[in-house]
Amino acid sequence: MFKARMKFAKEGRAKYISHLDLMHAMQRSMARCQMPLWFTEGFNQHAYVSVALPLSTGYSGECEFLDFNITSEAVPENAVEALNDVFPEGLRAIEIYPQSDGGMKVGSIEWSQYRITWGFEADVPDGFAEAVRDLFRRPVVEIVKRSKRGEKIVNMRELMRDLAVAEGEREVTAVVTTAAGNNNMSPEYLTRAIRQYLPQYEIPFSEYHRMNVFTADGTPFR
Repeated sequence: MFKARMKFAKEGRAKYISHLDLMHAMQRSMARCQMPLWFTEGFNQHAYVSVALPLSTGYSGECEFLDFNITSEAVPENAVEALNDVFPEGLRAIEIYPQSDGGMKVGSIEWSQYRITWGFEADVPDGFAEAVRDLFRRPVVEIVKRSKRGEKIVNMRELMRDLAVAEGEREVTAVVTTAAGNNNMSPEYLTRAIRQYLPQYEIPFSEYHRMNVFTADGTPFR
């Protein structure tokens, strides 16, 4: 038995799959392509599969990671292709590798890079993109942050970096890196801050797509 890690994408309709259903889909797909999964012993046997930093339901991502154990001495040949042949629509394996070959600890993840899309029914309101840039240039942007331990007011500027905003015909996109791990800040807080500080602008809908995850020093997680 050894530990393996899969990098995968969760896009399209698959972004609405809950975390529990994603785990079931992964195990069913691995069984269909005859991946030699390792199962626990005892009465209630189960496969060990674990996703690093699970996405919120409704989010998409192209840099997701699944850890699992297999009984063979190596990752089967063409494992990526075999999984993609049986995955449901929207799930896509990118690479599979043994964790001993460059694997990092999930706890080392401290930043996530997202693409946020704010969409409008007609043209982008005049001045919206520049107002967003100006808002997040401020040294202090306070917002109520919710967690399992309750609510507290935080300066979200301390939990984000590298913001770039671009305007399209009926949408504005932002690429931003936000804190992950124990000090996680969801990219939805940028939308909440806009609604709080720029109430003159209505945002009919928003989308969130994770592009990458990094360790504290900015090294891409693998």
